[in-house]
Amino acid sequence: MTVSAANIHDNVGYTPYEGMKLKGWPVTVLSRGRIVVDDGKLVAQRGSGAFLPCALSEAAAPLGRATPELAFVAERAGTPLV
Repeated sequence: MTVSAANIHDNVGYTPYEGMKLKGWPVTVLSRGRIVVDDGKLVAQRGSGAFLPCALSEAAAPLGRATPELAFVAERAGTPLV
């Protein structure tokens, strides 16, 4: 199986795994005991999922220093970034 955006069920339209060759592929996907994908076909009812919010980890916290891209923009605008 070769991964492509065409065989992924999402709303993004691309996958970072495009072109990767796999030895297997899921046949059935379960979510909370319910079948979501069966034999490659999405069978879940639209809107049946639930978003589960979670807190950001400390790794996602700002470091308090400018990245080169942002520093460049701030310098051109004449405003300090930090």
